[in-house]
Amino acid sequence: MVNKNGSVFLYAMMLSFFAVIAGYIVVLKMDVLTENVDIQVHDSKLHSNITEKATLAIAYNTLVNTDGSGFTNTIACPSVTLSGTTGGGKNTIPTSHYFQGGVFVCSGSTAVPQGNLILSYSASGNTFTTGSYLSSEISLLPLNSTGARSGRFTDSFQTDISFTTTDTWSQIDLNGDSDDFQPYSDTNTKYPNDGYRDNDDMGRKNIYGYVKKDTGWYSVFSMNTPLVKYIASNAYNTWSGWVLPGWALPGNTQSGYLYVDIDQSYTLKIMEFNKKQFDSIGVLELEPRENTISTWPNGAIWWVMQDMSISGTTDIGSRKVFDLKNKDYAIFLSFSGNDSNKGVDFLKYKISMQDEQGTDIYIVPINDWERGTMKYFGNDIIIDSDGDYRYKQFEVLQNNTIRPFIINGCTFGSGTLFGSGSTTGTGTSCFFQ
Repeated sequence: MVNKNGSVFLYAMMLSFFAVIAGYIVVLKMDVLTENVDIQVHDSKLHSNITEKATLAIAYNTLVNTDGSGFTNTIACPSVTLSGTTGGGKNTIPTSHYFQGGVFVCSGSTAVPQGNLILSYSASGNTFTTGSYLSSEISLLPLNSTGARSGRFTDSFQTDISFTTTDTWSQIDLNGDSDDFQPYSDTNTKYPNDGYRDNDDMGRKNIYGYVKKDTGWYSVFSMNTPLVKYIASNAYNTWSGWVLPGWALPGNTQSGYLYVDIDQSYTLKIMEFNKKQFDSIGVLELEPRENTISTWPNGAIWWVMQDMSISGTTDIGSRKVFDLKNKDYAIFLSFSGNDSNKGVDFLKYKISMQDEQGTDIYIVPINDWERGTMKYFGNDIIIDSDGDYRYKQFEVLQNNTIRPFIINGCTFGSGTLFGSGSTTGTGTSCFFQ
């Protein structure tokens, strides 16, 4: 009987043991399954964020290379006098640069009578040859020379036009060929020329983006070794023909200063990661000396200071220093909103940097060296619920043939300057310029 009881007890112990093992295996499998689901969710989010950043960066870079800015600053548009000989009145109006249908013109308008004046260049691009006003077009005399220009339109007022052109130009880039993803022109007149510059490289210096409300921390800026190397690999960032000062590489910058333009209430977090750890095994390990947070209730614009305040001070000694050459950084924004912006769904930000010489730094990992093609080396970091840092980096390739005007409800190049620390707006539209 004792042996039988002992056998039952042993049998029960074995059942309990196997039950515990089975339970442990189930829990282990559930943990693994949960971890795999988390990885998939985070991976999908990282991929989506990088794709969105690439879309915005490529769209802005395409815009500044197709807006005709490669030559407009080097040409002075004249003031023009229009006199109607049959009661049309007299108007003296200024004209300004305008890029119309892929061709550069000088344009102005009159209120009474209401009409638009357009002054066009000759095919050689050296002086004005034609003018159009109130549906009539004339040749401007004398042709191809400086001095007084005049003519009479065939509109109902028989309007006379007169103005003075003080100079002739050679090889003006009439069709916008100097807007070609590079900071200089294809023609013999290079930019910057005589102190002028076009804006073709602004897409490599300014980061634009969104942060959706109540979605936690969003990575808006990163700098690490792969990003530094990628930026340096863009030949337009290092080309020796870019003769005037005005650019700097992050790999050469030990005193970088952060400039922000954020239009809604926000919280800013600046973090430094262990560079050696990331370079050796690709792990993000936070450096304890850099984990600073600042909250601003109404948006902000200007420089980030050592105490995490925002200031327009010219005293660079009080600004926060970023050693992009020797350290890895990540900057996060969070947008929760307040009573003043309840109807706003997202904030908009613009980020740029300068070194101690006041030189703009190329911080956008974009490569536009090949004509008609842009590449963007995206980076994103997610801080998960356990406080771990999950990241992803990959290259996005896009062929560029058409300028995208609207991205996610935001129009590039129109409206007011982006951000400006304003709390105005509906959350459904924004302007990049």
